[in-house]
Amino acid sequence: MKKLSELQIFGIFIIFGFLLNGNTLTHDFALDDAIVITENDFTKKGFSGIWDQLTNDQFVGFYGVKKELVAGGRYRPLSMVIYNIQYGLVGANPFLAHLFNVLFYILNGILLYKVLSRILPPFKGFLKGISLPLLVSLLWFFHPIHTEVVANIKGLDEIMAFCLQLSTLWFVLKYLENQKIKDLLSIVIFFFLGLLAKESTITWLSVIPISIYFFTPHSFKRALPAFGGLTVAAVIWAGVRYQVVGGGISAVADNIMNDPFLEATTSEKYATIMLTLGKYLQLLVYPHPLTYDYYPKHIPIVGWGNKMVLFSVLAYLFLAVVAICGFFKKNIISFAILLYVITLSIASNIVFVIGAFMNERFVYVSSLGFSLVLGFGIFKLLEHKIIAKNAVLTALIVIFGLYSFKTISRNQVWENNLTLATHDANISVNGAKSNVMAGGILTENAMKLSDTLEKQKMLQEGMVYLQRAINAYPEYIDALILMGNAQWELTKNINKVLPYYYQILSINPYHQNTLQNFYIIVEQSKNADDKINAYKTLLRYNPNEMTAYLNLGRAYGREKNDLQNAQLYLETALKIAPNNYEVLSNLGTLYGLSKNYAAAIDVLGKAVQLKPTIAKTHIDLGLSYYYTGQFELAKSSFDKAVQLAPSIERTKFPV
Repeated sequence: MKKLSELQIFGIFIIFGFLLNGNTLTHDFALDDAIVITENDFTKKGFSGIWDQLTNDQFVGFYGVKKELVAGGRYRPLSMVIYNIQYGLVGANPFLAHLFNVLFYILNGILLYKVLSRILPPFKGFLKGISLPLLVSLLWFFHPIHTEVVANIKGLDEIMAFCLQLSTLWFVLKYLENQKIKDLLSIVIFFFLGLLAKESTITWLSVIPISIYFFTPHSFKRALPAFGGLTVAAVIWAGVRYQVVGGGISAVADNIMNDPFLEATTSEKYATIMLTLGKYLQLLVYPHPLTYDYYPKHIPIVGWGNKMVLFSVLAYLFLAVVAICGFFKKNIISFAILLYVITLSIASNIVFVIGAFMNERFVYVSSLGFSLVLGFGIFKLLEHKIIAKNAVLTALIVIFGLYSFKTISRNQVWENNLTLATHDANISVNGAKSNVMAGGILTENAMKLSDTLEKQKMLQEGMVYLQRAINAYPEYIDALILMGNAQWELTKNINKVLPYYYQILSINPYHQNTLQNFYIIVEQSKNADDKINAYKTLLRYNPNEMTAYLNLGRAYGREKNDLQNAQLYLETALKIAPNNYEVLSNLGTLYGLSKNYAAAIDVLGKAVQLKPTIAKTHIDLGLSYYYTGQFELAKSSFDKAVQLAPSIERTKFPV
């Protein structure tokens, strides 16, 4: 087999890049794309929002304010700026965004091959057209565990970071060879940009020195200026990041969806971390099944007696021994293990809690360690004639074939939020995140249907997913509120809805979305007793909820004709909110009905000052004036009402 030219090798990456991932080009936005693109106010400004991206935490454009959701915050402006440019050019166009991901992924593969070609030693005894750097690069490039990064537009931060990390190493190697200032400057620039792409680039402060140690003859003394350049870039980045998001790492989550270890003991926390580290190894060797939902409780909290934990401990102890034994011999396997551990460390939850048990994207770079071990192992087996070339070729065809099938089929799942959520919820059956997403989307889609039977069927399907999420995490507010909404759409029975809202209020009595939905649904009930019971129950959770007192007053007055209780609750509402127009106007009407005209004049006068353009308030005030003998004031109020609402017949008023 003739040796492949560099141009042919680049062609391989381009062709297979599109064959493997081209089916994502027709996909919609999905999952976290909402946070960074479709619902991010900064991104939607296009070019004018670039400065906002550079000067704010990554979540601010989505939430509108800085929210302490994850330890240390998130500052990854480079990919955000790319989204702004895309939005400025073509608006919310998923095709262009997906195309960028595929092109950058292809660039990743090419850069990886180029860098490995500089550092890996030559090997003989294999097919002449395939070198070790090419084999390792292709094994990494085809691996299905990368589908999350490529298919999810938000994964651009991972792809860009790896491109810049490899570029930094390339210029370090160039500088060691020729000691040129331009290469030293390139080191600073590319490493700084890599840090702006994703914070995990900081791990390459270790990866680059060990790469020099393992694969070059250069001394650390010669490399000191390059290390200095890396340090300068890191210090500048740290200063910029501190100015934008602050410093320090603290526990900020108050629920297990942002801190999955919140309910675990220290022992359970680290046992579960070992479980996830073992799961990463399993997925690298056998990448099936894949899911985006490794959140509670798809990954369970476990103790040290768990079999998978014990296996993981033994596996990592074995890797540690191999890495240490091969370190001084500068063995490629030792380097591969160190690369894997170092680049995974920042997302491992060992250093600090990252907000999730694990995710496939966290081993995007680390999977290179596995590819190095696999590729090097194949070459060594051939070198020692342990396995025949034909057997190796057959094995590689099978591996690349299975990788391709899994990548293409997994990419199809990422078509949109519905396909992703419903598919992965049936993999992560106990995963609260995918199940609540599936249930929420189905409920939302059902509300748009006019066919009653289809609507009921879709609502019931959504409720199955929502119940799974609640079973997994009974205090999951998103699941509870969506289940309440779905129950209302299906049954229009407040007694089936309110238990879910009460559960939320027992967790957070001031949850605004729940309170808003609560009032909308209860006010639609035609049963006054149901309304009264609902509001009284609400007050057990939040005794200062003014709107509940207001609505109780209305229910007693309008629907039960119980003026005494109506007055009691409206006066309580007034104590809580003395300048609320609704409270004042309703209480004024009540005082008028009770013939307490002096009190009515007092509160209605305040109501008129707050909202002087409401005709009815002037009429009620005029009647109170009239019944107290203040005829001129009454006439003035009636005249004002007619002025505001000319359709009112003036002759109906007593003066």
